[in-house]
Amino acid sequence: MLMDHVKTYTISILPADAGFRALCLGVPGCEVMARTREEALERIEDQIRARIADAAVRGKPVPVDRTSTKFLWVKVDDFLI
Repeated sequence: MLMDHVKTYTISILPADAGFRALCLGVPGCEVMARTREEALERIEDQIRARIADAAVRGKPVPVDRTSTKFLWVKVDDFLI
């Protein structure tokens, strides 16, 4: 597999009233609802793959995730008195 063809997509999973909401801002309109976190992750991955396949079949550009991700690690104990 050529690394030029490997794409990375940021997936956000958020608690929702009826379970979990998963979305990928890098692929506009790519959003799902599910009862469990695992189901949400599986469904959003399937949707991203479907969007990529659709773009490839139609000869359109494959969606590129241009979102920026930064992880902030905080030790909560440092804030406790």
